[in-house]
Amino acid sequence: MKDRALDTGHISTSDELQGMDVDVGRAAHTVTQALDYVGIDDRSHGRRVGLICHRIAHLMGWDRDRRHYILLAGMLHDSGVSSTAVHKKLADELEWNGAEQHCIRGDYFLRNFPPFRRYAEAVRYHHTRWEHLPESLDQTTREYANLIFLSDRLDVIYASFLQTHPHHLVLLQRDKLLDELRPHIGTLFCPQLFEALEQAALKDSFWLELREEFLDDAIFDTLASSDYKISLSFSEIESLGELISQVVDAKSPFTHYHSLRVADLAYSLAELVGCDQYHSRILRIAGLLHDVGKLRTPDEILEKPGALTPEELAQMRSHPLDSRRVLKAIFPNTPIAKWASEHHEKLDGSGYPYGWEGDRIDLPTRILCIADIFQALCQKRPYRDRLSVEEVLGIMDKMADGGQLDKDVYGTLKEHRDDLYLLAIKEGAVTVEI
Repeated sequence: MKDRALDTGHISTSDELQGMDVDVGRAAHTVTQALDYVGIDDRSHGRRVGLICHRIAHLMGWDRDRRHYILLAGMLHDSGVSSTAVHKKLADELEWNGAEQHCIRGDYFLRNFPPFRRYAEAVRYHHTRWEHLPESLDQTTREYANLIFLSDRLDVIYASFLQTHPHHLVLLQRDKLLDELRPHIGTLFCPQLFEALEQAALKDSFWLELREEFLDDAIFDTLASSDYKISLSFSEIESLGELISQVVDAKSPFTHYHSLRVADLAYSLAELVGCDQYHSRILRIAGLLHDVGKLRTPDEILEKPGALTPEELAQMRSHPLDSRRVLKAIFPNTPIAKWASEHHEKLDGSGYPYGWEGDRIDLPTRILCIADIFQALCQKRPYRDRLSVEEVLGIMDKMADGGQLDKDVYGTLKEHRDDLYLLAIKEGAVTVEI
């Protein structure tokens, strides 16, 4: 097994396990793109909120560092939202009683990735009324949290307007959009922040830059003025993968820990078949992130207790390419996006989205495919209970005999069935030892 080629398109060196340099602003932007998948039809909410925050901060006279901070905190504000149902509630109601829960989750997720930790407290309170913000918060954090709240609520009203009007008409209706928020000055919103919003809204560019075709250019132009690059250790890169995987797995109660367990299974199998440490750990990251595209899949499809309709199945089958788009931006020059987006390929060509077969599918992808199938069958789903290891292997035996699975990798799994089954059904964040 150790002689099998790893067609990764990437050369492994001893330095690679030490990590990589990351532009935090671009990383936040790309993570936000993934989070924006939850909006299904509106995939720009987080980025728009970040840009609105930045434009208001500029008119508040905040310095460059504070403007950069609020741009990123604004983009990441919905880190705790995985469910399309929760997203809809937040979009439909100015003040939703259940809003705080996603703020708490977002705070937790961001604190667990060191480069994003500094944004956690503002995210924690971004749905708290101005008049109810804890006195224990310093004034700067109070302003950050409330500016995100104000920008978020404005964007919800703006997005609702676009459902029934062409974009250019917002320039004629800008006062009416602000009128929906004005009754809440001093209670929900800080008066000084709202005054700065009113000044910003007078500029046509404030509204036009929110259009999809202009949005990213406006954000990247802003990020270019603040060079915030840091070197992440390999463990911190894995922490970023774990952060995103937790958001993905929180989307449905039936997929809690799925990505984490798939990652650990893939890592264990890679070690068992003789992959080197670098490729095994990179494959673990791909396992953590293989389903990030499912953030774009509606909850009702993921949690449907019966068979999917052809239309629902077609929507589900798009998630590997959605994953690829995001992961290529976060992890360029690595095979992570490739492996993650190919985890539904089968050796006989019956998989998706590419329908590749045989040698076109490399060893890490074959490992990830088997890890994903094994864990999914071991986990309770809305349409069935958890299967025993004998039942799981009975199903996978047929797939291997039919030429869909790599028989060597699958044979290794069968040799270690009991240990890997316990790993597959483990709950909680305890992972394999690396």
